[in-house]
Amino acid sequence: MAIFRRRRRDATPSDPDAVQEARHPSATAASPVRVAGFDGPAEVRQIGVTVLLVSRSDRHDRLPAMVTAARTAFGPEADVRAVAYVADASPLLPSPPGVPWVRPDAVDGIGSAVNAGVGGGVRGVLVVVDSTVGVTDQDLQVLAEAGAHGVGQARVWLADGSARHGARLLRPGALPWSDDSASVAPGDEELRQMVLAARDGTAPAATVFAADQPALAMPGRALVPAPCLPDERTTLSAWSRAVADRTDRDVAVVWALERSAEAGRTVDAATVDAVSAWRDRAVDGTGSVVAGPPLPPWGARPVAPASPGVPAAEHLAWSIKIAAPAGPEGDGWGDVHFAAELAGALERLGQRVRIDRRDAHVRDDDDADDVTLVIRGLDRVPPNPASVNLLWVISHPDDVTDTELRTFDRAFAAGPVWAAAATERSGVPVTTLLQATDPAVFRPSAAATSAAAATEDAGRVVFVGSTRGTSRPVVTDAVAVGADLRVHGPGWSGLVPAGALGESSLPRAEVARAYAAARVVLNDHWPDMAAGGFVSNRVFDVLASGGVVVTDPVAGLSGVLDLPTVAVARSREELAELLDPAHPWPSPGDRAAIAARIAAEHSFDARARVLLDAARAERTRLRG
Repeated sequence: MAIFRRRRRDATPSDPDAVQEARHPSATAASPVRVAGFDGPAEVRQIGVTVLLVSRSDRHDRLPAMVTAARTAFGPEADVRAVAYVADASPLLPSPPGVPWVRPDAVDGIGSAVNAGVGGGVRGVLVVVDSTVGVTDQDLQVLAEAGAHGVGQARVWLADGSARHGARLLRPGALPWSDDSASVAPGDEELRQMVLAARDGTAPAATVFAADQPALAMPGRALVPAPCLPDERTTLSAWSRAVADRTDRDVAVVWALERSAEAGRTVDAATVDAVSAWRDRAVDGTGSVVAGPPLPPWGARPVAPASPGVPAAEHLAWSIKIAAPAGPEGDGWGDVHFAAELAGALERLGQRVRIDRRDAHVRDDDDADDVTLVIRGLDRVPPNPASVNLLWVISHPDDVTDTELRTFDRAFAAGPVWAAAATERSGVPVTTLLQATDPAVFRPSAAATSAAAATEDAGRVVFVGSTRGTSRPVVTDAVAVGADLRVHGPGWSGLVPAGALGESSLPRAEVARAYAAARVVLNDHWPDMAAGGFVSNRVFDVLASGGVVVTDPVAGLSGVLDLPTVAVARSREELAELLDPAHPWPSPGDRAAIAARIAAEHSFDARARVLLDAARAERTRLRG
């Protein structure tokens, strides 16, 4: 899928069964067909009941008895249908006789089975039951009665005694929670007594966010197509919630049934996106959660309620997630320096911080995190349902989707133009939070601490960065206009004159000295970042060093950095004028004053305060 593609980031150091497994499709299934919907609104008769029996392709044994139960409940001419589907790589077993199959072949997943079964229209009430759920005529009548008024789901117990009593939405970014904690596995008699107790009329009336088991009913007039997601429970939750929204009623939990088996959980990005659409829904219960183990392949996790009333702590545990890979391959990524400097700022505010690279985006112990902060670069990272989730988009904004924004409690972006557009497009408030600098490293006095820097870079046009595999236009143009250029970074040999070659790699402190000593520092942006107003952190580093920066055009730049030490070159001619040694720039004293302003307003300490305030506010809201 597109969201998993990875472009190689500029890696220059100097450049700024408790868990059910997801299963692959079975070779025995012979490419089952996905039925994504039906043409136009389904035809609905005002009276009568349609019973749709959906049956996994290896679980047909109960179907004849279920057909008999339906005809007993609603008359011999009852509208009873059956559709087979493939799930969990289920093999294709022979179809039993005497079953009113809608189509001869099994379809792909339970969502496809629902759509195939109702495409020809339904009666006033639709009852959907899976072949793994045992039902009698009385069971079907109770479900149909509930479905005449709105969406209803039966309470469901599995053979191990665990319960599935409907989905409760607890947190954006987490799968809907159901009362599915396994009890001590009962014997058959104990399970029977549990079911009978739920049927005796004393069970309190209950409503849930959505139905998550294939034992449900609904008014035919409110019918919509079911989504075709790989996860059964999310498919049913998304479908039943959409139907419930059309009825203006919550999903009711009624009666009680037993289920012999359920599908394994298969969580992918599409499943997470479907759930994230509910991020603004009212939270059931306290909204406080603890995380369960991760589910392959994408990392979304089920959740269960945590004890309420936990006071917001002053000293929170933070996990900063970045896209850099572990080990030497990722050590030079700009994300690593960015996260380290931000972590230091948070620690100065009394926070406890760890940085998780790509291979540790989901950890076994991440339920201990109070705050998860995703520094969004190349990788989409699943939120942690046990913590406050903050997203800070600092690069590659074109990769960020609206549904990704909806999975986080708060979203920030370093590009004000993109933030405003994303807010309007997605309906999710995206707050501008510009990139930053570390004044402890980038400061006007840096050049004076290094005679070498003063000798080699003083009074010259400096660029620090790699070629990104090809020459960069701002450097090519500087060469073309005859600038007294000095380039630091790998790969420049043969692309710039030999006299312009600097060091192939510079430590951060040496980068700061180069910026402070240079007459002008060159800067450029990725096209999508320039269009979204994402000002490179190199600009802040240069300004904090007391330097002058000439950059390519960036949308909205004058609105955030209207300073005499920042200039935009829109053409080679403008670049030549700005790089002319005779061009007037502010005095050293004025530059130092600007550097002090940048240190105060655009430091990582300033950004950390904003993030900490947001984390505390969201923690209070979610635990309220």
